[in-house]
Amino acid sequence: MLHTRIVRRMLIVCACTFVGACASGPVELPPDYVSTSFDAGAVDRVHLLPAVDHRIDKTKQLKLDDWLAEPARRTLSERGYSAVVMEDRALVEHITRDDLEAPDADWIGSLGPSSGRWIMLLVLEDSVAKMTFGSSGSAEMTGYLFDRQSGMLVWKNKETGQFGQGGLMGMAMKGMMERSAIEMAAMQLFRGLPVRGESS
Repeated sequence: MLHTRIVRRMLIVCACTFVGACASGPVELPPDYVSTSFDAGAVDRVHLLPAVDHRIDKTKQLKLDDWLAEPARRTLSERGYSAVVMEDRALVEHITRDDLEAPDADWIGSLGPSSGRWIMLLVLEDSVAKMTFGSSGSAEMTGYLFDRQSGMLVWKNKETGQFGQGGLMGMAMKGMMERSAIEMAAMQLFRGLPVRGESS
């Protein structure tokens, strides 16, 4: 699944480059899901929860909060959203794959601080780094935006990131590849988030 999504996104990027469509900046990609009732202009503040690690193999410890919190806050700001970064991991320790598969209103209402309405969650689904003559990293992430007031999932997007470097330099950089791929996947998925202040 991860390989298929990477290939699909690489083909999109290559096609855009070929026709010159990417010259003016990043391509906006449609999200996997956005509620028809979602109005980005109504979002006054987003509470960004600590990232959740749902990799099957968690042998390798990853510093997801250090890698993702500030880039995510900055990207949200660029898209018109004011974001509050939450650092308490107790807010996400209970979140399982089953919870996210079919989130109900009661569960959504339990997320984040009681004062927050709009709750965003980033989930690492998979990541890996490989080395041959060079090194590469790939990652898959999912982003969710919940409205606690209505008890609804209003936006969801899944994206992949791939980063690599050939030769001896790439071999020396293997430790950076997984992090770079994770950061790239996170920034990719935000490109499917409606820009606040723009009409749909």
